[in-house]
Amino acid sequence: MTGVKELLQEKDHVFLDFDGPVCDVFARLPASEVADRLKRLIEPEVIASADPFDVLRYAASCGPNAAHVVERQLNRFEGEAVALISPAPGIAEVLREWRAQGFTVTIVSNNSVDAIRSFLGLHELAVHIRGISARTTSDPALLKPGPALLDAAVKALATSPGQCVMVGDSAADILAARSAGVASIALAKTPSKRKALAALDPDALVTDLADLRLAP
Repeated sequence: MTGVKELLQEKDHVFLDFDGPVCDVFARLPASEVADRLKRLIEPEVIASADPFDVLRYAASCGPNAAHVVERQLNRFEGEAVALISPAPGIAEVLREWRAQGFTVTIVSNNSVDAIRSFLGLHELAVHIRGISARTTSDPALLKPGPALLDAAVKALATSPGQCVMVGDSAADILAARSAGVASIALAKTPSKRKALAALDPDALVTDLADLRLAP
């Protein structure tokens, strides 16, 4: 794997996942609770997953109306969730430094645009962010690990995938980056996550947000 500082210095644009690197979206309103609430809108006995996005994917398999209802409620729950939390320790410093170094930063996330915009504004982080490429529809095929959100971010910047790097803490981030032809930096804060993400062969791997800073 490439050194993270060397990799960043080769790029102009950083794509940053939201849930994990920027904040822990469901820290105060647990994802399992959100999933249970969403299941009540469809057939709760059919899906065992505690992941709200798995519920959305199942709803989409039931048809566009079910997907729309579930996505609309997920959007509302995400808004409630982000109102209860704070930014990840150190993220403001990283964003400030990236901006000073001349990078553009785009949030690329499966979470809703509305929730992300609300959180960034509430915590005065929006000034560091060039754009947001995130969920705006009920179609889960447009979410990571597919490349659509990254492709849209590349297009919005009128750049090429080779000038961009995706920073994320999930397998979906690494796989989406690979599909879009974008370099990837895995953020893995626990031993189990380090093992899982290293197995996907990202271009670089860090264990702390501070490792993403270019300054010594």
